[in-house]
Amino acid sequence: MAYMDTLPVLEGTKMIVIDEGLDVMYAESLIAGWLHAWKEKDPNYSIDLLSFSDPKFWYDNESGPLISKNIHLHDYYTININEVVKKDLENLEYILKTVKLKPRNTVIVNCLSSLILYVGLAKALWFVEKLSKQVSQLICIYRRDVVQKVPAIETLGTTYVKLEKFTGISSINNLIYTARLIHRKLGGSVICQTEIIKQESTSYQINTEKIAIANAHKSEANENQAMKIESSFRIEMNAREMEQRDKTPLPYTVNTTNTSRIFYHPDDIDDIDEDDPDDDLCF
Repeated sequence: MAYMDTLPVLEGTKMIVIDEGLDVMYAESLIAGWLHAWKEKDPNYSIDLLSFSDPKFWYDNESGPLISKNIHLHDYYTININEVVKKDLENLEYILKTVKLKPRNTVIVNCLSSLILYVGLAKALWFVEKLSKQVSQLICIYRRDVVQKVPAIETLGTTYVKLEKFTGISSINNLIYTARLIHRKLGGSVICQTEIIKQESTSYQINTEKIAIANAHKSEANENQAMKIESSFRIEMNAREMEQRDKTPLPYTVNTTNTSRIFYHPDDIDDIDEDDPDDDLCF
């Protein structure tokens, strides 16, 4: 079963981290494809886009992936040089106050890497944790080309999606890439699988296909079978040989009821002296 086309409406997807590959910058396109799932579930859905990496005029292009009347842009990238910039922590607290909790709203942080460069790792993680508790759903875009890899980034949220390059045949009119999904369900079980994602370049409609792992197990079994050491003579035993082996008495099991004794025959040079039996050793 494939999940990527309707992932944000899946039960338990409280916080999604999208990890973009260096040559797979399709996080915004993936989110644009999810708009169909949000709209189908609730026509009055609301999305707040917090931009820490792109200025507002980048989103003014009508052909951009995240252009929708349901998406409200908050530009925290453009700086007004006429205003005095306060401390980073105070700015983040101001954002937390302005992004109010709504019954069914999704907040997108674009991107987490730029936020880390802006305020540091500790403050960025503090901000993300606080924000995830006051909104219905949080989606963080993480770009590995902006900042060094955050340790254990796949454990930050409830759902982790790593975008990777598709190694098969590409299409001119479609976006094709793979997504490795790790989702922790509310009951404690984990969904872990890889899917191929195909998106039309204008509507961003998602078509996904799960990559089966049975073939990988089969190839591994075949490889282990091929590595089996073969002998030039027969080492297996048939049923008749095994029966004969079981009936053959072992030497050390014969006359086990008799008492064992040690018989010692002294040599000619032995000096049997009970008072000093070791006098011939020249101690």
